[in-house]
Amino acid sequence: MVKVKNLFLGLAFLFGFGKAFSQGATVFGTAPEYKGVEIIFYSYSDYITETEYEIGRCKVDKEGHFSAKLKVLETDFVFSHLGVYRIYFFAEPGKSYELVLPPREDKTEEQRLNPYFRESDLQVGIKNIGKDDINFLINAFDLRFNQDFDQIVQDAYRGRQHNIDSLISKIESKFSNSGNPFFEAYREYRYGLLKQITFIKKSTATSNELFLNRPILYRNPAYMELFNLVYDKYFLFFSRTSRGNAIFDDISRYKSLTRLRKTLATDEVLSNDTLMEMVILKSLHDEFFSDNFSRSALLTILDSLYRSTKIPEHVVIAENIRNRITKLLPGFVPAPFTLKDVKGRDVSLDKFKGKYVYLNFCTTTSYTCLKEFVQLEKISKQYKKHLEVVTISADKDINDLKVFLDNTNYHWTFLHFGNKPEVLRDFDIRVYPTYFLIGPDRKMIMSPAPSPEEGFERRFFQLLRSRGEL
Repeated sequence: MVKVKNLFLGLAFLFGFGKAFSQGATVFGTAPEYKGVEIIFYSYSDYITETEYEIGRCKVDKEGHFSAKLKVLETDFVFSHLGVYRIYFFAEPGKSYELVLPPREDKTEEQRLNPYFRESDLQVGIKNIGKDDINFLINAFDLRFNQDFDQIVQDAYRGRQHNIDSLISKIESKFSNSGNPFFEAYREYRYGLLKQITFIKKSTATSNELFLNRPILYRNPAYMELFNLVYDKYFLFFSRTSRGNAIFDDISRYKSLTRLRKTLATDEVLSNDTLMEMVILKSLHDEFFSDNFSRSALLTILDSLYRSTKIPEHVVIAENIRNRITKLLPGFVPAPFTLKDVKGRDVSLDKFKGKYVYLNFCTTTSYTCLKEFVQLEKISKQYKKHLEVVTISADKDINDLKVFLDNTNYHWTFLHFGNKPEVLRDFDIRVYPTYFLIGPDRKMIMSPAPSPEEGFERRFFQLLRSRGEL
């Protein structure tokens, strides 16, 4: 059933959207200081998971010129990671944009190796736009809107109220005649965000006014920001009401999307089926990263929605949620990686297919890591027929790892994260050491796995015996 749906979406993509994509949008410009740099342009495939996908790329030539065709179906938020900046703008199909890149400022080595480093958002300059262009309109509006936004929010939390309607009327007097539907919606949902944050309107009122029986604007960031705020952790809050207390049984006991829909339908703000599906997707995403519901039950509900939905955008969101939450779950294949060893050779996780992999993330400055290396050496030797011990070092300099290994002479596989620092984010590494056990079929078995001091050897022995491998 899933394959049929994907085929259908593929045909719709080719025949229904082909013309729009062939039109696309074009970016170009001159930036000599970026010569030789490859610029990759992205958008979000959805605004719940904020999964990035590439829509175009180009390389700045030796004269500093660049040009790229962007795949955009409708007005869309586009961004690119350029050193310490994340430049962004809005692209419309059929338009060309001459970009003015910021002065080049590459990340420091420390910033590059930090997968959680946050780039500074910067609306990129565009030379060839008029006052009716969506970028000019949104930039002018944001400048005016943000003049008062921070102060109003701070005052609201202190108990001081402002005349929000009067402020909105003043702003609207300058922007209400744009004639651009995307911009009209952008302003409306920015005002909704202001009212929501300053407690002028409760979530129920905002939902009824701005979401119930209104079109879902999947590509409008102002709409989606307010949507994510209004329906944040909706399952948890509605389950505390007399009408919604069946949610826990619907999910964790019965694992039933049908029962869940019936319970949610008792909340008038979700009387629209399309909106209800979006809220379910948002809530499933939220709850996967909490301990309120069984993850396997949530995954069953998600798969049911994926198979039953008739809305292409919801298929994409469901796929993105599933990809994000299953990569570290037992029974699923974790994110692939290829890293350098201390001799500069590329080593991928696939190299160890056919053997169990006891994967651990460490640093040579962690006392706990160093203490457990002694036991890892013993485990590596004792179970070498079945098990490969692989340590990924998060030391900032690979030379520190080289010196360490020269002095200790440990013999299992050591890799350095430096050429793919995002591996720490892919495996959600927050403390050192962290361990995982991956099976011969490359599927996760234990996530996280016990450390040597927590009895890994006993657990692994039991696993081999239960599978008849001893």
